[in-house]
Amino acid sequence: MKIVIVGGGKVAAHLVSLLTAEFEHKITIIEMRRETSMYLADSLDIRVINGDGSDIHVLEVAAVDQADLLVSLTGEDETNLVVCQLGKIHFNVATTVARVNNPKNMDTFRRLGVDKIVCGTKLLADIIDQEINYAGMRLAFDIPQSNMGILEFYLDPQSDAVGKTLLEYTFPGQAKVVLVTRPDGKVELPTGDLRMQRGDRMLMVADKKHYEKIWDRLVDQEATFT
Repeated sequence: MKIVIVGGGKVAAHLVSLLTAEFEHKITIIEMRRETSMYLADSLDIRVINGDGSDIHVLEVAAVDQADLLVSLTGEDETNLVVCQLGKIHFNVATTVARVNNPKNMDTFRRLGVDKIVCGTKLLADIIDQEINYAGMRLAFDIPQSNMGILEFYLDPQSDAVGKTLLEYTFPGQAKVVLVTRPDGKVELPTGDLRMQRGDRMLMVADKKHYEKIWDRLVDQEATFT
C-alpha cells in the first residue's frame, strides 16, 4: 500500500514503526520542520519531504495522486481538514484519515468528507491495517489475540489456482478458504471438491506473514470491491 503521512512528529514516527512491522508499505512523510524532517530521514527507512503538507504543490511532489491512503497528523485540526480535502478533491485519494485534536470538530470532519477520524496512534494503525494492504485485497476481519486475519479478494484469472479444487491446491501457509461467491452471485461453502473459477470472490483465513504470497499468487490486483 502507498501511504502519504502529513505531519512528522512522534505520532507519525510511531505509526510508521507499527505499520512497517508486518507489511511492506511504501510510506512518504511530509514534515514542515526541517530538523524533524532530518531526524525522520535518518531514523526511518522511508521517503521524507520537508515542506507544507497543505500546499498542493508539495502534495504533488509527494505523488499523492498515486497514494492509496492519505493521513494527516498535524497538531492543527484546520490543517488536517485542508490536507484531506485536497487529497479527495484534487488527487482523488481513495481513503483519507485525519487526526482530530479537538473532539468538537469530529462532526465537521465527517460532514466535509473525511473518511476516517481518529485520535490515538494505535487506533490509527488498526484502521490502516483494515484498509486495503495490497491492491485488490482487503482485510475483512482481524482476529483478536492472534496473527490471523480474514482476507477478501477476487481470484486472478491468471492464477494457477483457477480450475483446481480446494483439495488439489496448496495455499500459502495452509490458508483456508471459508466462503466463495461466484461471479453470478451464487454463494458456495468450501468443500474439498469445490473447483475455483476466475473471478471468484473469496474469503480466506490466513496468517499475516503469508499475506504477501497470497496477494502475489491469487489476487486479481485490478479488481475493485463493490
